[in-house]
Amino acid sequence: MIAQPLSAAEIRTLVQLAGGVQPLLSRKSPKYRQYQDLAKTDEDWIALMATEPRLIKRPLVRVGDDLYIGFDEVAWRSLLTS
Repeated sequence: MIAQPLSAAEIRTLVQLAGGVQPLLSRKSPKYRQYQDLAKTDEDWIALMATEPRLIKRPLVRVGDDLYIGFDEVAWRSLLTS
């Protein structure tokens, strides 16, 4: 994602799967703190994530319509054993 950032359209798809932009945001990123007062809408965040991929929480894996965001040991074990 860093070397090849996602497009705004790809991010919109992830936002739909995640149920909003908030679950995708990496709040621990210094970039998040830099932009948190500037971005007012989901579209603002989507545009920022398209230009600054460090705003997107990782790891991020899409399997069909399921989206796995961040490190959740239980979810990852379930994914890897199914």
